[in-house]
Amino acid sequence: MKEKTNIVCVGSNIESMVCLQKFKGNNITISGLVTLPFQKQKRGSDYRDLTPFCNKNSIPFFRTTNINSSETKKWLSDINPDYIFILGWSQIFDKELIDLPKQYIIGSHPSDLPYGAGRAPVVWTILEGIRKSAVSFFKITTQADAGNLLLQKHFEINDRSNSTLLYKLVSLNLAGGFVEIYNQILANELKETKQDLSKRTIRKKRVFEDGELKFDNPAIEVDKLIRATTEPYPGTFSYYNSERFTFWKSELSEENNQNCKMGEIIKIANNRLLVQCKNSSIWLYDITDSLENSISINIFKVGKQFGLIL
Repeated sequence: MKEKTNIVCVGSNIESMVCLQKFKGNNITISGLVTLPFQKQKRGSDYRDLTPFCNKNSIPFFRTTNINSSETKKWLSDINPDYIFILGWSQIFDKELIDLPKQYIIGSHPSDLPYGAGRAPVVWTILEGIRKSAVSFFKITTQADAGNLLLQKHFEINDRSNSTLLYKLVSLNLAGGFVEIYNQILANELKETKQDLSKRTIRKKRVFEDGELKFDNPAIEVDKLIRATTEPYPGTFSYYNSERFTFWKSELSEENNQNCKMGEIIKIANNRLLVQCKNSSIWLYDITDSLENSISINIFKVGKQFGLIL
């Protein structure tokens, strides 16, 4: 059994921080971290500045916006890692970088691969109503999420889960899985299984416009979109008096007023708005304006309608 192995990590988000903390708790030494340049943390983003953790724990770090740059590769080459663990990073690695470590690069994806490769996996998992998923760990190749599988950590998803809860669940399984992989490396027990790419499905990229609420949809679909795009993602939005507002939370209601237009505010109570949808209504709350400021519910009026740009 090996005493240790030289590990470099790549990450820049909340789940990366959860992994680093898990590594520390298990006395796993990290030789370096590649991360993004500093940016202000804001609601609707999972970015985290990991450098304070690195400074506190004497971990060298390198900031970059391009994982494939010559500067990044030079920094990694100087560390000469056995393995690179990708804790949270959105860029595809080129072949030169893939060939850089002595062994290989280990990536992860929060879906039960080969199902659900591609973009926005947490959001799509909620939108698709999936009740059982996984974090899949695999050898990185030049094709996204297509390398040989090394480990899969399966978990159950509650019926009314949202992206906040699912992201936390993914992060815990991601951290635990990397610890398992590290221990298997030391014990020389890490095995790989070829993905059956004939069963591969690829989710498409989501864009800003996909987050607009359409109140001519059933309330259950409006609620699902809100749950899928809430923190740490940008939330859903609609327009009121031509101003854009973001909605972070919702609750289904059985109230239905057939005389109301879809998108019309039926009731205001307990700092929530009851809004008419296609077949029933929905409570909307935790609302911010286009500048990300929390707003007073009193700016809205019963009888007014969402979704109109005047």
